[in-house]
Amino acid sequence: MKTGNTYIVRKSIFNFKVGQILTLIKYGYQAYFGEYNFVFADMENKNICVVLRGDDEEDMKIYHNLNEYFEELYDNTNL
Repeated sequence: MKTGNTYIVRKSIFNFKVGQILTLIKYGYQAYFGEYNFVFADMENKNICVVLRGDDEEDMKIYHNLNEYFEELYDNTNL
């Protein structure tokens, strides 16, 4: 996933619902805490933060399979 790109939710996860359109506005890794941090903006420009912990097996399963949950929208001119 790349910062600035727009994605559609393919599979419900966290508070995201199938079909929801989100833009990834910030992504980072905090080595001290072992956390992957994502900040998405929805269509109303409301920020939604997601943290996946590196020591949590379920979180890492999600992190390594993000393409199951999010599909990049290449033509987002009609949004």
